[in-house]
Amino acid sequence: MFGEATLEERRRFYAEEWSPAELPEFIVKSLSMREFGFDHSGAGPSDRYNRIASVAQLQGVLVRLAPYGVYSSVSLYRTPERRDGWLGAELVFDVDAKDLPVRGCGCAKGEVCELCLEEAKQHVLGIAEVLREDFGLKEMHFVYSGRGYHLRVTDREVLELGSRERAEILDYVAAGVVPELSELSFGYPAHFRRRMRLLLPRLSEAVLREAGVPKRAREVLLSEGELEELVQGLEKGTGVLARKLKKKGTEKLMELVRRINAEMVDAKVTVDVKRILRLPGSLHSKVSMKCMLVRKIESFDPLSQAVPKFVSERESKGIYKREI
Repeated sequence: MFGEATLEERRRFYAEEWSPAELPEFIVKSLSMREFGFDHSGAGPSDRYNRIASVAQLQGVLVRLAPYGVYSSVSLYRTPERRDGWLGAELVFDVDAKDLPVRGCGCAKGEVCELCLEEAKQHVLGIAEVLREDFGLKEMHFVYSGRGYHLRVTDREVLELGSRERAEILDYVAAGVVPELSELSFGYPAHFRRRMRLLLPRLSEAVLREAGVPKRAREVLLSEGELEELVQGLEKGTGVLARKLKKKGTEKLMELVRRINAEMVDAKVTVDVKRILRLPGSLHSKVSMKCMLVRKIESFDPLSQAVPKFVSERESKGIYKREI
């Protein structure tokens, strides 16, 4: 989206633009209990097992090293420099716009644009709504990661969950489909309806055919009028899927929806209690975007609010152009 940040741009960012105020409170209050990792070359965070005792120490490290990437653990430890004495871990959902399996834009795999960033945001908002309404979780923090979003949950109830329990929550929240849904003649769960409303208009003939959806069912799903009736039927709970798509069409569509929804979230991040994530406030040097806490997610625009000053200076000098 933007050019890669040079070492000089990284130095300027951490010396002139970065501020301790960029750090979320949930990070600050547990800073000394987190493992820190640094990427110095763009090859990944190979410099791990670091403990940062204070915000002042962190600022000094960032200014001195101007790292390519900065990461901190989702887990808290008594001795983070050895990853020893595990005290708990945030519950995290990682939605990366470049990895969305179905997108309404024309981006090639690995590319990101304004539209797919918005789709990633809507998906993470949907996950948060399920966690809030179905699990009663409240302490949720949205972080723009540079090319997508991290949803970081810090409620006490989730901190000590193991990988198995986290996987079960992920299955419910992300996949969102159980076999019995295809036979329901009354209301469908809200998060299932929401996902279907977003997903169905984005399914192409090629995707449906590859998934084994029968021809007649494909015709229904690709017809604007039929699709609108189907979406309205889902809202009203009229058993519309089985009636319009027939048994095989419904089963194949459910398999496809389950797979796509599951692939919207990086499962490894959710179940791994020793994961490290980009530090909010740090620079994503690959794309020259800020990784940052988002306080008003609904109105957040990363292409104006997460852009470092040096990127605007590049453009004014004609060094780089945005590719959106």
